[in-house]
Amino acid sequence: MAERPLATTSPPPCYDTSVRWRADPRLFDDEVRARLLAPSAELLLDALPPLSPQMRFLEVQAGGGLLSRALIERIAGLGRLVVVDDDVARAPALPAVPRRVSRAMAAPLSLPFRDGAFDVVLDGTLDIEVAGVARLAELRRVTRPGGFVLVSVVLKESFQRLLDVVVDLAEGRRLPAVLEAVAAVRDAAPGLDELRGFLADVGVTAAHVGVEDRLLGLYDGEALRQDRLLTDVVLAPVGAAAPAGFLDAVAGAVDGWCPEGLPVVVKTAVVSGRVAR
Repeated sequence: MAERPLATTSPPPCYDTSVRWRADPRLFDDEVRARLLAPSAELLLDALPPLSPQMRFLEVQAGGGLLSRALIERIAGLGRLVVVDDDVARAPALPAVPRRVSRAMAAPLSLPFRDGAFDVVLDGTLDIEVAGVARLAELRRVTRPGGFVLVSVVLKESFQRLLDVVVDLAEGRRLPAVLEAVAAVRDAAPGLDELRGFLADVGVTAAHVGVEDRLLGLYDGEALRQDRLLTDVVLAPVGAAAPAGFLDAVAGAVDGWCPEGLPVVVKTAVVSGRVAR
């Protein structure tokens, strides 16, 4: 007899990583910042253009200052840094050094700076895909002609094997809301060509592009159930759209289909783009 499909709820209307990642401070600090942002921060530092005296730097959505503190050491006394975030609770964690580093509260789509105010603008929060061209256009606006915009973005190919397991299971159980939620997860992140297109649309030419495939882990079902980065960040829209027990069924499918463990890989692009003169 055919398996009876389970009832589902409606999927969330969008896949907004910036809202979800920041909603739970402990989740952000312990999982997102430690496991996703930290490696990308190192890649962004490696992509910095040559430094010269009196350079002006801006970091957007500083997220507690992870990148900022490393950037302060890198630029030393060669320039000044402004760090901004739109989360009041995180303001005390942002670095501030007299005459070298200042901090401000600002939304990433409405930065309180004049056009061309900075030589180098960085956004390493990995949620740039949410606002697309609008987010990049604001970064470009506050960067001087000939200056650099550096961004770090999770690409569409990330978490591919895990999402394939979810799709196979949802198709077998005839759960269209889950399939829509997976599509939203995949569509939220851009492909590399799409990211290049976003940059070109706002007048930024990619000068350096680095792509890193990083293994988050080799997961059995139990490890998957206990990993908040996967269940509460990557699969959060799926969980919202799925019937009770569905994510447990995904974990069971991982055990049954991947006895040697399911590799979960995140693909990150770090782009250094130059603003047209």
